[in-house]
Amino acid sequence: MVNGGTVNNWICVNFSLNVQDSVARGFCYELAQMCHISGMAFNPEPVLPPISGRPEQVEEVLKTRYHDAMTKLQPQGNELDLLIVILPDNNGSLYGDLKRICETDLGLVSQCCLTKHVFRMSKQYLANVALKINVKVGGRNTVLVDAISRRIPLVSDRPTYFWC
Repeated sequence: MVNGGTVNNWICVNFSLNVQDSVARGFCYELAQMCHISGMAFNPEPVLPPISGRPEQVEEVLKTRYHDAMTKLQPQGNELDLLIVILPDNNGSLYGDLKRICETDLGLVSQCCLTKHVFRMSKQYLANVALKINVKVGGRNTVLVDAISRRIPLVSDRPTYFWC
C-alpha cells in the first residue's frame, strides 16, 4: 500500500442467514485490523453494531441502516465512509441490487464478502479485501517506479505522432 485511505465511520449489514451476529462482528474486527496493519487509518469500531437483514428486503434494510447511521453522524458533521456487506454464497440478484442502491441511491462505498470467506477468514483473503477497500476510499496500492522518479517522458518532452 503506497497511500493508505481513511475509514473513520463504517457499518456492516449481514444478509446471510448462516452467519450469526457474533461471527459478523468478529469478521469485521479482523478486517478492520488487517486494513490498519496494511497502512490504512481504519476505525476499529463501527458506527452501529452489525445487523442481519433478509435478502428480499435489501432496499429497506440498507436505507434504514444508512439513515440510522447518518442520524448519529450528521450532528458532528461526519459522513459514512464504508458499508461492509456479508452476502450468501448463492445470492442471485442481491449483489446487483445492493450495488445499485449503494452507488445510486445512497452514494455509499460498499465492500461485499461472501459467507464462505467470512467463515474461513484467511489472512490472504482479508489482505486482498483490505487492498480493495483502500482503493475504494481513495488510497493507492501501487505506483510505477518510473513515475515516481519522473522518468516517464511527457508528450510535450519529445516529438510525438498520433494515429487515429
